Amino acid sequence: MKYSKPKYYLIAFSLFYLFLIGIMVFYFLQVLDLKRKEVHKIAHDKIDEIESLLAFEKKTKKKDNVLYHAVLDLLQKKATIEEIKEQHASYFVSTSKDATHKIDSAFADLGYKMAYRIDLTHVILNSTKENVLNAPVTILETEQKIGHAHRVNSSEWEVEESSKNKSDEPCVDCPEDYSNHFIVKQEKYIEVLNFNSIALRELAPLLLASFFICMFILILYFITYKTIKKKEQEVLSLHNMVDNVSHEFKLPIATLKYGCNNLKQEYDSPTVALIQRQIDRLERLQNQLGVVSDTDELPFTHANFTQLIEDLKLRNQAIDFKISWQADEEIQLPQTAMETMILNLVENGIKYGGTQLTCTIQHKENKLYIEVSDNGIGIEKKELNLIFRKFYRIIHNNVHNTLGLGIGLYQVKQIVEKYQGSIQVNSKLTVGTTFIICIPYA
Repeated sequence: MKYSKPKYYLIAFSLFYLFLIGIMVFYFLQVLDLKRKEVHKIAHDKIDEIESLLAFEKKTKKKDNVLYHAVLDLLQKKATIEEIKEQHASYFVSTSKDATHKIDSAFADLGYKMAYRIDLTHVILNSTKENVLNAPVTILETEQKIGHAHRVNSSEWEVEESSKNKSDEPCVDCPEDYSNHFIVKQEKYIEVLNFNSIALRELAPLLLASFFICMFILILYFITYKTIKKKEQEVLSLHNMVDNVSHEFKLPIATLKYGCNNLKQEYDSPTVALIQRQIDRLERLQNQLGVVSDTDELPFTHANFTQLIEDLKLRNQAIDFKISWQADEEIQLPQTAMETMILNLVENGIKYGGTQLTCTIQHKENKLYIEVSDNGIGIEKKELNLIFRKFYRIIHNNVHNTLGLGIGLYQVKQIVEKYQGSIQVNSKLTVGTTFIICIPYA
């Protein structure tokens, strides 16, 4: 018998466990990504609601807007970006504080810590298509700075206050050297600074469930592994014991055969022949404990069947036996298996009060039928599904009235299943029981 090695169990489980964890991590990251998109969508919608309330307005066309004049100064090269930032520092600080206050108030109920920023990326003259900005300029930012920016909007518009009117007349209020349109582009960024804590809070049930599932599988494997190891040791011990018993039986059986052969030479007695047959049967049973295949056994014959019943008659002279053989003289099934089934069924009938037993072997329609009937006490209907269990014995009035270990019918069922057969039981209390075995046999 080959025994599986524990390391193979461990390797297989480890690979499966890592695969399972990989799948769980993959799906968790997918859920986390969906949660990030959901949070950003909520934040974006909320920002859109409060943008109109901010001190800074998107590049309006009003000439009293501070940034508008700053852009004009930049276009007219009256000031550099650094000078504009320095001149309007207080304006940027005030708008930053106001934006921070408004955004923090708006997101307080949601528990979001928000960072918000608007960058002026392009100021382009229509006439020259030149971008006067060398790099994006932040025109509004909350006090909480953005670390990992998430762009939510890009906007572009054309400023016309300094251009000619529809009648192509010069703009009266515009500087003479500045009569061209210019295009302004800006980008808006947001970041939920405490996204990790939000995601952890909202996905905690999923994380806990995944953790407990992994731990449950790990514990279950550990228990199963220990159980398998224990059972392997038990099976190994059992096989060692069977091997030892089989080995120890060889010498006594050989001695009995030698003595019986000597007796046959001295006495021509039916009793000696009976002893010889029982020794042969004992030897076949002993061989079954080893690695003897069915093909190594002799087939079951009509003579074997007749002699088997005759031996039973000698031991049970008060029983009326009736036998019927409706098959070829030789059945290509192992002698030991056939004898075990017939003996167990017949002895079971005798044990439970049968005084008349009928045993029939019939071959028809590519099937072999073995039928054993008795007129014993019968079996209750509720017991019929239990009698083939190992060590099960029928109880009458809470008492085991018969001797035995309860393995005879279990052995019969094991042999029948080995040859892909079926077994049927018909029984009636005080009338008797009939066992019908059907085995495929061409």
